[in-house]
Amino acid sequence: MPKDTAGRDTGKVLLPIYKERAAPYRAFLFYALLGSGLLFLSLSLMFIIWNSQQIPSISIQFPKSFVISTLALLFSSYTLSISRNYHLQDQASKMLFTLTASLLLAVVFVGFQTHAILSILQQGIFVNIELSLVFLYIITAFHFLHIMVGAIYLFYLNLKTFDIWRDPVKSLIYFSNKFEGLRFELFCSYWYYSTGLWLFLFLVFFYTL
Repeated sequence: MPKDTAGRDTGKVLLPIYKERAAPYRAFLFYALLGSGLLFLSLSLMFIIWNSQQIPSISIQFPKSFVISTLALLFSSYTLSISRNYHLQDQASKMLFTLTASLLLAVVFVGFQTHAILSILQQGIFVNIELSLVFLYIITAFHFLHIMVGAIYLFYLNLKTFDIWRDPVKSLIYFSNKFEGLRFELFCSYWYYSTGLWLFLFLVFFYTL
């Protein structure tokens, strides 16, 4: 282990500093996701209550695209978890492969989500918009925004990993930087949350529509 001028292990000296600097980032993400979760829970309850009290004038067929997009998002979380393991093992090439898979699956999710909403709109909702479906559009739009933000950062991670994959020096610097690891860890938490959130929304829509 590298030592400082006093003969102490550098890792033990920097660890308290790292924990202190990492705490605000973890706290910010926690409260941001908590607030987001409460918002989605409130909107979902309003959607369920309103939909149960009203007789719909139009029968809505549950879009199969929702099922495909859900599977794509679940697999993207799985490949991202593998990528996180490769990050801990300092394996840039395998990390790049799994990150690319996660990004492609995120694109698949976005595509099929768009198709699902369009299929609902094509079932006559242009003429007669139910308030319960307005809640559905708002909920899916907010979640869609979450995924788009995550997909943009996934694209950035792909570019970053491709850059360090080609340069051993950059790779060494990147993997030895604890704050790069912190960013990746927090992003993974964000993506897992978004996946779990959509799974909850999917079940709400499936049993309510």
